[in-house]
Amino acid sequence: MATERTGQTTDYAGQNTEFSVDDKDTDSPGLKGSEHTPDWLKWNGYYRKIPELRAAVNKLASWTFGRGMIVDEEAKKKLKIIVGHGKDTPREVLKNQWRAALICGDSFAEIIRNGKKEMSNLKPLNPGTIKIVFNKNGIIKEYQQIIESKKVATWKIKDIYHLSHQRLADSKHGLPFAEALEDLIKSRNEALEDLRILYHRNIRPINWIEVETDDTTKLNSIEETINEAYKNTENIVIPTGVIKEIKKQQTGTYSTLDSLPYLKFVVRQFVTACGMPEIILGWGDETTESASKIIYLAFQQTIEDMQRYNEEQIEIQLEIKIKLEFPASLETELMKDEKKDGVVNIQDNATKANMAGSK
Repeated sequence: MATERTGQTTDYAGQNTEFSVDDKDTDSPGLKGSEHTPDWLKWNGYYRKIPELRAAVNKLASWTFGRGMIVDEEAKKKLKIIVGHGKDTPREVLKNQWRAALICGDSFAEIIRNGKKEMSNLKPLNPGTIKIVFNKNGIIKEYQQIIESKKVATWKIKDIYHLSHQRLADSKHGLPFAEALEDLIKSRNEALEDLRILYHRNIRPINWIEVETDDTTKLNSIEETINEAYKNTENIVIPTGVIKEIKKQQTGTYSTLDSLPYLKFVVRQFVTACGMPEIILGWGDETTESASKIIYLAFQQTIEDMQRYNEEQIEIQLEIKIKLEFPASLETELMKDEKKDGVVNIQDNATKANMAGSK
């Protein structure tokens, strides 16, 4: 059943209010150092269960790695050895690492080396099993893999490819993409559940059946017969005089409180909070063509920032220089449209008019 949330909260002055936000500090390493393991199970659960979240994360990862990587011959040679579990391509392995970082904040991959200490592969690791160990100065000391409370492996910094999504100030870890979306995800699920109940009760109302017996065995038999018929949408035959009256209880349809518009609103808020334009997800009924181009251009800046981050990390951690190609840019087309529409001329004329009026 859907959970109804009621009650009040208290603000900083101790006064009752309808809404407040808890204080939140960074979990910076202390004087003796500290450790951190991403909450992979929780955030991967959200990713696997919520379709809108999975679509947003997958789109961001796909757009970040776009149409592929532009590399020179030296980089191409280094990338060729990255096969992940054996049948991955370099782009798939690197894209997988970024997607995992978006999901839980951090991702890790072991840098496999040959006898010459040269990288021979990049093997993704389960973020939920990796412990980041910091020294007293807040610098990463090493990485440990903990499985069933037992330390099974330890790596030096140079042997782990580590990505952190939007690490803030002196925090020990990146931020899960869905962290700020958690309440919206719950609202979305509650609305879906309420809507399901609303439609279900109108199609299959609860029946209150009064029968001419108080014998428990007979009552159970009648209930089982009716429930089975109801479940399979079949006709049933009941002896005369057994059933006295049938009353139906349906959930009313509301003219002023319709769950579907609210659900659409929650989903729209969710998509907006994701920074993922509706047109990128394949919808956006109320968006004009000109507005769509501006929205797309703004989204392009976000993707290019993610691309720069990955390019930089690949270069400093794997010593491979790449250039991630953006899928499709509209900047050139927008500049052409601006000139074609005479925006520049309008601005020039307005300037001249203002100058003339100021004399």
